Amino acid sequence: MSESIYNLIPQPVPPVPPVDRYKSKHSGDKPPTFSTFGLAGTSKPGYKNIAGAEAMMLEGHHGFKKPHATMGTLNNANKPSELLKRGTGGGGGAADANANMSTAAFKYSDKMRPNLPSKEELKQVTMSMKKTDPKNFITSNAVENILAVPKREEEGVDWLKKPHFGTIPPYLQKIKQEIADEYEYIKSMQQQQADDGPPGMRTLPEDERMELMNALKTKWDAVNKTYQGSSVLSLQSLDTIGKVKRKEMYEAQLAQIEKDIEKLSKKTVYVMDN
Repeated sequence: MSESIYNLIPQPVPPVPPVDRYKSKHSGDKPPTFSTFGLAGTSKPGYKNIAGAEAMMLEGHHGFKKPHATMGTLNNANKPSELLKRGTGGGGGAADANANMSTAAFKYSDKMRPNLPSKEELKQVTMSMKKTDPKNFITSNAVENILAVPKREEEGVDWLKKPHFGTIPPYLQKIKQEIADEYEYIKSMQQQQADDGPPGMRTLPEDERMELMNALKTKWDAVNKTYQGSSVLSLQSLDTIGKVKRKEMYEAQLAQIEKDIEKLSKKTVYVMDN
């Protein structure tokens, strides 16, 4: 009976009644307990609001207060209507300090540079220069040319008569000789290393080399004969693992002997110097 389709409809949530706001019994204009605000600027700071007192300070505190710390004295303040306007002041500072100052434009007491000459002065200078004897440039130039030493023309260079013409310059011959000496030195060092062999190695004598080659060939013939006479040549006979391994062993021995013979076939063979 408790089941009903009306229970699917969301029901309105009842509003929560407001709670009364907390209000302190103390006045809000009092400083905090043991407050030191506004008590700086003295060697004996005190405390305020001790045990709920309105203004209680520690004994011995100086009741010092900076007069006009930020706003200045009352007489120093100017009314807005008495402020200076543009072009009426003579500089910075208070109005009473600038009362006796002149508002005229600043002028230098003396000139930094001399004045330019006037037209009359220039005219007088020009007339005085004309009264002097002018120079005869035609006569002076003729005298200078007559007394001057004639210039000698540079003789042409005969390049065919220069030293070392048509030959290799000496500096190139020197460079070519240095390069040739360097190549010869490198070649001799390489030849010496080839003759001495690597460090810790010695050259195998020819008789020992031929003896080792003959011994390897004899061994190769013996292994090959055994390999050819065995029953592991045909694929049909490889029916066991032992036969397969013997076939691989014979082939590996023959391959290794062929490699050794190939190494000993070189003209120079190096071996460990024991």
